[in-house]
Amino acid sequence: MVPNVAGSNLVDRPSFLQRFFVTTLDAIILGLVQGIAEFLPISSSGHLHLFEYFLGFKNLDRYILFDLACHLGSLVAIFIIFFQPIKELFGPKKKRFLQLIVATLPLFPLVALMAPIKVIYADPSYLGFFFLLTSAILFLGVRYGKESHLAAQRQNSWRDAFLIGLWQAVAILPGISRSGSTISGARLLGWEMKTAITFSFLLAIPTILGGTTLEVINWYRHPELLEPLPSEHYIVGFFVSLVTGLAALKLLFYIASENKFYYFSWYCLFLGLATTAYFHLL
Repeated sequence: MVPNVAGSNLVDRPSFLQRFFVTTLDAIILGLVQGIAEFLPISSSGHLHLFEYFLGFKNLDRYILFDLACHLGSLVAIFIIFFQPIKELFGPKKKRFLQLIVATLPLFPLVALMAPIKVIYADPSYLGFFFLLTSAILFLGVRYGKESHLAAQRQNSWRDAFLIGLWQAVAILPGISRSGSTISGARLLGWEMKTAITFSFLLAIPTILGGTTLEVINWYRHPELLEPLPSEHYIVGFFVSLVTGLAALKLLFYIASENKFYYFSWYCLFLGLATTAYFHLL
């Protein structure tokens, strides 16, 4: 730190390198959290809020453009891994495209509830309860989610698509995993695991795009809320989120193929108990 002295143009602030490495490290950490937790069924929103609290990040909601860069990295990861299923949405299997629209419908009424939901987001003491709820949802999916002999019919059902959309709507609360809820919901309906995972992440595309659109609209209406960052931090956030997202998706398919999805339930149970104890008992 360089103190102010009479007649000097120097100011009391960190050097450029100090500021660069601190904020770049922040970008790497947030990109890692976004890339890993967005695709594993452990809740990216919940983990981001925990990191915000324990690492002292302030006003993450003001870094809208950085958030958009990380989400763009996540979307590119989805397009890479699920390129063939996405391509088929516009071919003979276009019914799946219409199912995704049906599954998105339950989210629209929740737009009006965003203000009170943001109040919950602002209080990390709620997170433990929601992590425990995610653990319970994952446990139900593992314990009672069996492939039905009518799986092929169920996977083409409008009713099932809408019900999976309801499971996704539950995940609007921080700490409740979107992918965990939708995959578990599909499994409880008798869907085959690989199809459940694929549908869940195809459904993530309009969901992420919709949430991003709302953020952009809010930024347009309230530009004073925007905290600009150097361009290299957006690039770091994008690529870290992309690379970790690809790795997380590969890991998800591997764990699912080994019938060890319950690992995520145990993880969320431990995290939920630890978070609850920290905020309410310690």
